[in-house]
Formats: sequence, C-alpha cells, structure tokens
Amino acid sequence: MATADTELKSNRLRKLFSAVIDGKRAVKTTNDARLFLEAICDQRDRSGCVEKLVAAPQGLQALKISLRSDVSSGFINESSTCLLSYIADEGVRQICSGQLLRDILVAVVEPPTFWNALERCYDEKTLSPSGIHGFACLLVELLSSPSALVQVNVFDTAEKALGAGGLLDSPSTDIRRLAYKIQDTVRCKASGGPALGTIKAGGRHDNDFEDFRQIAIFPTADEFSAKEQPFYLQSDVVFETKPETRAAVHLDNQFRLLREDMLAELRNDLQIAAGSKPGRRVSLRLSGLVLHGVDCGNDQRRKPASIALRCYQELPKLSGKTQDQRKKYYADKKTFLKHMSLGCLLCSNEIVAFMTVDRNEDLLAEDPPIILLQVLGTSALMKTLMSLKLAHQQQLEFVQVDTPFFAYEPILRCLQEKTSLPLSNELLGLVESTQLASSPFAPEDIVAKVKQYEGRNLRKLLKISKDVTLDHSQTESLVAGLSQNVSLVQGPPGTGKSFIGAILAKVLHETSRETILVLCYTNHALDQFLEDILDIGVPDEQMLRLGSKSKPRTKALGLHEQSANHGYRRSPQSWNLLNKYSAMADGLSIEVQKKASSFQRLRMSNEGLLEYLQFSDNDSDFSYALSTPESHDGMVKVGKKGKAVGSSYLMDRWLQGLNAGIFQNTVGKDCERIWSMDKAARSACYQRWSRDFFLEQAGILQNVIHDYEESYTQLGNARDQKNAEIIARKRVIGCTTTAAAKYAKELLNARPGIIIVEEAGEILESHVLTALSSNTKHLVMIGDHQQLRPKINNYALTIEKGDGYDLNKSLFERLVMQDYPHTTLAKQHRMRPEISNLVKRLMYPNLQDDAKTLNRPHLRGFQSPVVFFNHKYPEVQANNLADRRDNGSKVSRENIFEAEMVLKTVRYLAQQGYGTDKQVVLTPYLGQLRLLLDHLRADIDPVLNDLDSFDLVRAGLMPPASADVAKRPLRISTIGTSCHSSTHILDSVATAV
Repeated sequence: MATADTELKSNRLRKLFSAVIDGKRAVKTTNDARLFLEAICDQRDRSGCVEKLVAAPQGLQALKISLRSDVSSGFINESSTCLLSYIADEGVRQICSGQLLRDILVAVVEPPTFWNALERCYDEKTLSPSGIHGFACLLVELLSSPSALVQVNVFDTAEKALGAGGLLDSPSTDIRRLAYKIQDTVRCKASGGPALGTIKAGGRHDNDFEDFRQIAIFPTADEFSAKEQPFYLQSDVVFETKPETRAAVHLDNQFRLLREDMLAELRNDLQIAAGSKPGRRVSLRLSGLVLHGVDCGNDQRRKPASIALRCYQELPKLSGKTQDQRKKYYADKKTFLKHMSLGCLLCSNEIVAFMTVDRNEDLLAEDPPIILLQVLGTSALMKTLMSLKLAHQQQLEFVQVDTPFFAYEPILRCLQEKTSLPLSNELLGLVESTQLASSPFAPEDIVAKVKQYEGRNLRKLLKISKDVTLDHSQTESLVAGLSQNVSLVQGPPGTGKSFIGAILAKVLHETSRETILVLCYTNHALDQFLEDILDIGVPDEQMLRLGSKSKPRTKALGLHEQSANHGYRRSPQSWNLLNKYSAMADGLSIEVQKKASSFQRLRMSNEGLLEYLQFSDNDSDFSYALSTPESHDGMVKVGKKGKAVGSSYLMDRWLQGLNAGIFQNTVGKDCERIWSMDKAARSACYQRWSRDFFLEQAGILQNVIHDYEESYTQLGNARDQKNAEIIARKRVIGCTTTAAAKYAKELLNARPGIIIVEEAGEILESHVLTALSSNTKHLVMIGDHQQLRPKINNYALTIEKGDGYDLNKSLFERLVMQDYPHTTLAKQHRMRPEISNLVKRLMYPNLQDDAKTLNRPHLRGFQSPVVFFNHKYPEVQANNLADRRDNGSKVSRENIFEAEMVLKTVRYLAQQGYGTDKQVVLTPYLGQLRLLLDHLRADIDPVLNDLDSFDLVRAGLMPPASADVAKRPLRISTIGTSCHSSTHILDSVATAV
C-alpha cells in the first residue's frame, strides 16, 4: 500500500512539474514553491530532469521564484537545500559541457536574495545536517565554475565556512568529503605567489595582477611597453613555499612562465613585422581600415562575433581584377589572410588589440574588400571599437604575425580555469617518496603474477596475441606503471618504452572500468602510440583519437569519423534546448547588427553632447550652464543678424572661447566658473567628453556582443553534446597535449581516471598539468629526461641560461631530479653495438644490447657503420635567419661544403641499394636545413618534420604550400626530432658523422 501511495504521489509531482515548466501552472504561494522543488527532487533521472527544466519556457523562472518565495530557515532546510544536493550530480555536470548546471547556478544565486539567506542561516547555525550538505554542494559547484559566472563573493564565504567549527569539523563523512574539495579548490585558487623582498605580482601595467586568473592571455600596449621585469619565480622558490599554498603558487608560476615564453615570440614577430628586426619573411600589413559592422554569421551558421573592416588599401596582385577574379584568387591562395591566423591592430604604431582572421572569401572579393577579425579579449574589444571610432583610417593598420598562439592559448586558458591539482602530493613533493600511495586501479593479482613470471612468456596472462617475454627492467617498469598512482618509466633510445606503454594501456583497459587518456606532444608520436595499442589488442571500437593530421590507420578513430557512424539521436528535450539557445543567439545577433550599425553612424553633435552631460556623474552642471534657455512666451530669441538662436547656441560660443552672448547678463553665479574657463581648458573638457561620449556608446555595443558571445557558447555546448557523448563512451582516448586543452570540457565528461603520457621528457610541465582532471587518480609518464627537453622560445627562461626558471624542464625530469622513484629500461633493441657504444659512453653506461642487434650485416660500401669525417671548411652566418631556440643566437649557420658532402653521401648510399626511405639527414641549424633542402631537391624531394616545416615557413624560407606537398621519403630534420631509420647522416656544420 505504501509503495502504491508513493507511486501515486510521484505521478502527481511529475504532472505538476510539467505543468509549471510549460507555463500552464504558476508558482504563486509558498506551498506551490515547496511542491515544485519536491517535484524536481523526486525525479530519478537527474540529467533528464535538469535538461527539461532548462529547456522549458518557464523552467528557470519557476525555480527562481520557488527558491525566493520563502527564505526562512525552515523552508530552506526542508525544500531549498534538497535541490542543491540534487543538482550536485556528475551526470548533470556532463550535459552540454556543464552549461545547464551553470544556468541553474545563476538562477539559484542571481539575484542574491536566496544566497544571502542561505549564508545567514549557515552563520547563525540554523541549518540542519541536510541543509549544511546542500550548502556545501553549492559551494563546490560555484567554486568549480568560471569566476565571472556570478557576482556573489563565493571565495570569502568558502574560506569562512572552512574555519574553526565549520565544514571540516562536521561529524558527517559526506560533508567532510565536500569540505576537503572546497579546501583544495580554495588553496588552488589563492591569488598570487610569495613576494621576493619588495618584488611581487601586480601593478606593473594594466594587465599585471596578483591573481593570475585576471590576466588577459594576450598582452596590452602598456604591457608591451613596460620596462619592469615581469613577475615569475625560480623553480626552487616555488618548492620552498608552504605545502598548503604550493599548488596555487605552482599553477600561478607555470602560467606566468609559459605566457612569457609566448610573449617573447610575439615581440620577436612584431619587431620583424615592423621592420625593426631583420627577417626574410615579409609580414602582411593592411591600412586604410574603416569600421563596417559586426558579423555573427547567418541563421544557418552562427559563429563568434567578428569586427568587419573595410580596407581601402589596394591589396597586392588584385588591381584591376573583377570580383569573380578576386574571389578565385582568394580561393586559390588559402594562405593569404589565412583563416584563424594571428594579427595585431595598430593605431599610430601602438598596439590596440590582438585578433584572429575570420576568412570570408566572398567579403574579401568585394571592392573595397571587407576583412573579418575576431578580437581576443573583452577589454581589447573596447579598445578596438574606440580606436576605429576616434582614429583616422590611415592611422590604423592590421599586421599579421607568425606566433603559433594556438599552441599556447588553450594551455594558458586551462591553467586559469584549474580549480584543483590532482595527485599534488606526489607531483609537488607534499609527502615523502616512501609514503606514495598505490593506485586504486592496480590489478594486484596480475602484478603478482608478472613478478612471478619474469623472464617467461606472458602471452596468456596479458591476453596478447603474440609472445611477450620481459626482462627484469621491463618487469619493474610494468609493475610500477600498474601499481603506483604516479609512475615514471625512463626509456633510453631503442629500449621499447612505447611497447611497455601499450601493454600498460591494454592491462589497465582489461582490468579496470576507467577511461584511459593517452597523451603525446606531436601528432606523429600519437599515431605511433595508438598503432602500438591497436597492435597489442585493444579493440578499435573502444578507442578515439582527438585532433587532426592522423595517419590512414588511425583516421578511422577520429571524432569526425566516429560521429558519422555513431547513430546519435537527440532527445526531444535536447532539441528543445538547442532550439532555445539558437533562438537566443538569433535574437541577440539581430541586436548586435542594430547596435553596430548605430555605432558606425554615430557622430557627436553639440546637442547630443549636452544630453550626455545631463546624465554625467561629475559634469552635469555643465549641461545646465551650456543649455540654451527655452522660451516660454512664444517669442523666438535671435542673435546677430536676426538669426534664430539654436539649442546649441551657448555650447557653440563656449567652445569658441567666447562669452554667453545674448545670455551674458543672465548667467548665474553658479555658472560663472564654467564661463570663466580659458579656451584651452574648455578644449580639454571637450576632448574628454568626446571620448566619454563614444566610450558610453562603445560600452553598449560591447555589452550586447558579450551577451551574444555567451549565447553562442551555450549554443555551441548544446550542439557539441553529440561529441561529448561519443567521447564519454570511449575507453581509450588519444590526443596531443594541445588537443587535450582544446577539448578540456568534453574530456571532463569522459572523466579519465588514468593518464598515460608518452615522450614525457619532451613535454612542458604545464601541458601535463592541464590534462589532469579532478577524476585523475593514476598517472604514468614514459620518456627519457636525458634526451630532448621541451622546446621553448625564450632562452632567458631555460635551464641552460642558469637563472633557475627552468621552463624547459619537463615534469618527468623535475620529478627524477627530485629523487622521485623511477624505473629505467635497460636493454636496447634498435642500434647495432658500434652505434650504441657512443650513447653508452655519453649517457647510458648500463645500457645493454639485445641479442638481435648483434651480427647484423655490414653497411654496404663502408668500412665501418660509424664514420667521422673531419674537414677544414668553416661555416658562415646565415644572415636574416635566427635559430630561435639556439641559446639566444642572433643568426643561424650554414656550410656549403657539408651540404655537398651530404648530397654525395645520399647518392652513394642509394647506389649501394639503400633507398631514400632508409636514410635520414640530421642537422642542428635551421640555416643548414634550408641549404640541404636546396641541394637535395636536384635529385629527390626531402620530407621535412612538421616542426621544421613550420620554422622554415615562418622564417620565409619556404612557401607555405610546399610544406603540405607529398614527397619521396628522404627524411630531413633539425636535431630534436625523433627519426627511426637504418641510416643516419649527421650534418653538424663543423663535423659530419
């Protein structure tokens, strides 16, 4: 009977819920509010309930009214806080990348009537245990959301709630668990780092703040012109901070260092573009720019708002062309004003804002052309609008730069958004290495058998299709990777570290239910690792590859390909939500067009200025003093020559430095100060008012653009729900570290508990930290800190410079140097002993040669497999070309003699039967790389590594299109790229090997 009554009540509550959110029944009384909140919490499918609530016409409004209908402690304890606990659900967080939860949080907290009452009840200790649980749930969700989401001061409230007798001291285990999350987030979001004497963060310019989360990622003009040293800390100083603040300080410092590396490259590119620094590549500069409007796409395809500029400068090679010819030119020349390329708007050679190109070939083909630019940063948008309104078109220029911001911006943004640092005990040395925790996903039975069966075939145990026999070092590495929550596997060249990584992925996939995130730095390394995982037996239908530039075998794992075959269907609630956000975006787009058109036509008249002054906070008295008195007797006042006096008569005379004219005798004493000002003072006031007048109008346009951008983001999140669900269903997800930052919200839905990082010694620490989510409990890093370090552009921040900032020290190397336990693979399977002896002497004295490397055939045509060739032909400087990562070198180097010797050697090897697919040419200098390309092209087309192609294009030494052309496979690269081949020719300019 009780069950039947419960079901009956649930049915009635569901009907009430539907009636309220569809607008058929209003929430008028406290009892209505209680029933509506109960109806929400009664639904078992929390995700479905929230989706219906947000998508429905009256859902959020009814929620707002219900929470504020009664703010007494009794109603809050009985009904309101139950809702707060209800929405704190992992499934709810995952819908539309958390967008729906954020919509509900705004409804709960804004306006702050309910929030203030809830906070008061907690302070007065009138909340019940369930009420305190709901309060703690709300704090967790608000602290984990973007700081700009709500206006209430959540941070201070959270700190107060953690005080003596607060959440941490609760007798409830669930509440204490929430309190630990709150404490961890508060510590991670603590602003600033420790002061170094009198030096601290903040105050150097308009973009320097103590809290690094307030720093705009792209610099301002004041920042670029600032002379004072930016604030960042040496690595040792960070690890001397107190354990409770170390995570916050470390995230702060990683952000500042990485951003400074980006700024160093950006400064260099701008100097080259401005002609103040030599460089072979000519940067595109567009002048004669006039505001045309704001583009938000169309009804079929919405996109982020772009500023549309008419360019009255005649573009190269297009003079006298028809519109169709211009359109064909742009269609053929995709690299001209390339889509999403970075540039900078200058006003009289001063930086206004950084922007990316939103390429629209139809608009570019107009005469004059229209260029769409997406402004980076809210404050930068205001500066852009003001410059376009106040400056002459010839003062404005758009300059393209080559800085690869896409490699920085996602990482920097993720660092700012991080609210916690998982595994910080191990990663930040908060506990002794003897106290390291075991992984919660460790397959203890398999670990025990792997140890027991060392040296024996593990094919059956590991369920692998081929024989697998591990030596002692491989067994140690596999055991550590399976059992430790943070493990490091060092793999010298040829020791098979990727193979161990693939086995780890296979075993953890088979023995746990966790999602595994596989990270690499480059697409090439990612594809190789994913192929190893496929080969080891992980089913391809459970794998996914994020990002582009995949190999043919891994292409089927791509998100686009998976989407086409997924069979995803939206629910009615999902369609309602999508239509709601789409309608909001369409409406705001229309509003943006209206406001942009009004701003474009805006001119300041004296009448308009008087109206503005009437509402001025500081200068409203000028409006009274300079407004022409109205005639109330029907008479028309006239001035000289009988001309009627207009409404701006007094303003006109005041600006000319004259007196009040025919009203001179009626000027009151309260206006004498205004009329006694000299002409220069009056002119200064007018200039200030003019700027403020346009600033007010620009602010109106900026606000509506901001509203549109928020609506577009909501629409995008709703559209991307399909991808989010595909990602969440996969067990093994592979991506580069940059892609992991780009897809951060989607990956949060997948909740990867295990992360495997390949080539970890070559990845910046910040790239690994941003990939860690609150669900990460198992991290495996595979690499070699004795090989290549991560590449950065600012030599002043490198280990080699010796100033202690150590930005190019990977997380892998840092942990090894801090004596974190690690294993080392001892046997190499690639090099013949004559070559491995070289690396043994230099770095790996304990490296062993596998039996299969012995007794290999001699290299045909050579007396020895290792040849040193000495000569006396010195290198020369490669003018106008700098190796950016070569210890701050001003120029690169080249040697024609060695380039010719390499060409002859390649030809000779080919005559011995070694095709170009068996050869690799390495050189340490970008200048020599270009020289080798020129020499080798006579016989063959050399294949460049992706990073080297980018460097050559950016240096102006290679046309962009050439980087994508298919070529015969002779690989040529600067040293710093992993190449596997039977023959290497090393060109070091001074010495050839």
